Amino acid sequence: MEHFAYIPFVPDKKTVMRRMGAYRAQFPKALDMDIDAFIKEAESAFHVRGRAQLVPLRHSKQGAMCIGDHDVVSEKLAKLLLASRSVYLMCASIQRRDVEKISAAMQRGEGLKALVFDAYASECVDGALGVIMARKNESLRRTGQKLTKHRFSAGYGDLDIRYQKLFFDML
Repeated sequence: MEHFAYIPFVPDKKTVMRRMGAYRAQFPKALDMDIDAFIKEAESAFHVRGRAQLVPLRHSKQGAMCIGDHDVVSEKLAKLLLASRSVYLMCASIQRRDVEKISAAMQRGEGLKALVFDAYASECVDGALGVIMARKNESLRRTGQKLTKHRFSAGYGDLDIRYQKLFFDML
């Protein structure tokens, strides 16, 4: 099991704005300055941590596999992992106190701040998974192995969201 107590990833304004659905939007100067201030506040307040682990993989039948000791059904994931003998499970999250900052802003009626914080946190987590993958690929390179180019998350494609808790519990 690999533990990442701190993952250094700082999303830029462009990615935060894209996550907010406002990448190409033009805002009045005062609103743009507020967004910048909220991003700066999030940079100093939010911290991402994560875990990861290589888990044995056995293919059973078409669209089904055994990850660790657990049966998983997903034709798309099975196809992606067809040549693999293991799965690199990863998770990343902001801390509970950071999630509470987002909720508190919303409860105080600070919707824009909550939106910026939520988008910033989402980009931090997504970026942190990219950092974890890059580090793992560096260590695998010595053995001639590498991770697949694409990540596959529970709830996307045909991989049922119920597997998210299973994977999290495995970490």
